[in-house]
Amino acid sequence: MDIEIGSNHLRNTNGTFVVQDQDLITVERHADNGGLLLSIDLYNPAGTRIARLERNQWTSNEHDRFEIRASPESVTLVDHTLKAPVFSVHAQADDNVRVSHAKFYLPGGTVSEVTADGWHVGNKLELKNADVDLQGGAIEIQ
Repeated sequence: MDIEIGSNHLRNTNGTFVVQDQDLITVERHADNGGLLLSIDLYNPAGTRIARLERNQWTSNEHDRFEIRASPESVTLVDHTLKAPVFSVHAQADDNVRVSHAKFYLPGGTVSEVTADGWHVGNKLELKNADVDLQGGAIEIQ
C-alpha cells in the first residue's frame, strides 16, 4: 500500500505505523468491498492510552471522547474535547491512501502532526517531500 502523508509519499508499506516496537496505527482495505478500515491507539499528553479503535469499531473510548466518521472512501476521528479532527485518511486509486490531517499523541506524550506541508513528530522527526520505498514494511515513528 502506498500512503501519502502530508507532502510525503511512502511507497510499498504494509499500512502499519509502529512506535516503540508496538503497532500504533493500521490502515487497511476491506477484502470484500475495498472500504477503508482504521485501527489506532489514542493517547493523552501524559502518554496514557485513552481510546482504542479496531477496524472502525471502538474497543475503548474513555468518556466517548472520540467520534468516528466513516464511509467506504474515508475515515475521520474527531476529538469532542478539543473539537478538532485527530486523524483523517482517504482512499485513493488502487490500494493507495492519503492521510490528509492528523494531530495525536504517541505513548510518552509526544505529539505527531500531519499538515499539507509535512509530518512532524515532536522535535525529532520532520518529513517534507520525502519519497521512500519501504519494501513492504511498516512505517516507524521515532
